[in-house]
Amino acid sequence: MNDVANVATKYWHKLEDGRIQCDLCPRECHLKEGQRGLCFVRACENGEVVLTTYGRSSGFCVDPIEKKPLNHFLPGTPVFSFGTAGCNLSCKYCQNWDMSKSREMDILANQATPEQIAETAKKLGCRSVAYTYNDPVIFLEYAVDTAK
Repeated sequence: MNDVANVATKYWHKLEDGRIQCDLCPRECHLKEGQRGLCFVRACENGEVVLTTYGRSSGFCVDPIEKKPLNHFLPGTPVFSFGTAGCNLSCKYCQNWDMSKSREMDILANQATPEQIAETAKKLGCRSVAYTYNDPVIFLEYAVDTAK
C-alpha cells in the first residue's frame, strides 16, 4: 500500500507555538511535525495535516440496510459498507476495535478509489453506501469523494 499518497486536508490551523491544530473533530489534536492525532489517520507532515488512509479501506461488506441506524431508508435493499483504520472515539466496548484502533495500517488496508467503491456497490446491487466500522469524520475527504 505504499503507493497510496497522503492527501492534504483543509480543516486545521497553525498555533502560535509552532504546532498544528486539527479542527476536524472536537478533539482538536495539537500536532508537532511527524505526529498523528488520536484518530491515528490524520498526521502533521510538512507543516500541514494530511489524511493517511485516503483510498484505503479496512474492509468491505454487503449488509441489509436494516442493520444500519436508518429508519425507512430504501427498506429491503442491500447497502455496501466500508470504513478505514483509525478512529477518534474511544468507545469502551467497541466491536470494531481491531480495525478502528489498529496501528497496522498496511495489514488492514485494501486499496479502493471512490470510483471503485461506487462501481462495486452498483455491481453488487447496492443502491447505497454506508461508512462504518469507525467514525467517518476522520476520513472526511475520502468519504466526500466517495459520496460524489
